[in-house]
Order: sequence, then C-alpha cells, then structure tokens
Amino acid sequence: MDDKRLGVFICSGCEIGNSLDIDALKEAAEDASTFVHPCLCGEEGLQQIRQELENGIDAIVIAGCSPRFKTEEFRFDGKVVERVNLREQVIWTHPPNDEDTQMMAADAIRMGVARAARVAASDPENQQRLISIHRVLWLYQLLNGLMWPRP
Repeated sequence: MDDKRLGVFICSGCEIGNSLDIDALKEAAEDASTFVHPCLCGEEGLQQIRQELENGIDAIVIAGCSPRFKTEEFRFDGKVVERVNLREQVIWTHPPNDEDTQMMAADAIRMGVARAARVAASDPENQQRLISIHRVLWLYQLLNGLMWPRP
C-alpha cells in the first residue's frame, strides 16, 4: 500500500465481543494498525478514530454495525472509510462463538482491509473517476426503474 497507513477499528459492543473472538479478528487485519473499542459510534469511540487519523492513518476500516447505520458519524473528509458489517451479516445470522461464524467475521475484515488498501493506494484522480462512475450507474438504475413497465 505504498506509504499509506491503514487502521482497523473493531467495535466489541452490540454483542459482537460476546459472539466473536476479538483477538483473533485483530490477527485477521494483518499489517494494519488495529484498535478495539466497546462503542465506536459513541463519542469516545469517535474521538479515538479522530485521534488516530490525526496521527497519520490514511484509510480506516470500521468493523461493527451496518454501513447504513451512523453514516454521518463515520464520515471523515479526505479519508478512505470502509465499513465491515459484523453485527447484521455475521453475529445476528450465525451461531455465536462458532468456528464458522469466526471465520466469516475474519474473512469480512480481510475483505474490508483489501478494499480500503486498494482505494487508498489509488491516486485521487482515479478515486474521483470511480465516484463519478458510481453516480452515473446509480442514476441509470434510478431511471431504468422509473421507466420499467408496471403490471
């Protein structure tokens, strides 16, 4: 990832810490700096993230609740933010403290780290182009849905 620094923040709240081995999840983050907090969406958790961003982390992976939850709180201008949904897609849908559940959570973190590293390593012009492509595709899907014949 060139000279970019990646930080992985794992929330242990919302029964995540009771359903998964958090220390094993930290190992899944491999070379990234890893931080664990009992409530990342709370003011103390957000302050920890801000502090690490000020200390030089360029891209972050937030492993906790759904990316649809607390979107404004986890928006950090100029930084790559990748959300990994451990709560809804892992612990709420699979048995707690199960080997397969643990492997699924570790895989989700590895995928989040890979996505964040890839985006952080790309140049800013490429990032803007990707954002533009996503907006065009979204608009196309919206218009296509409006024009689709209804029964």
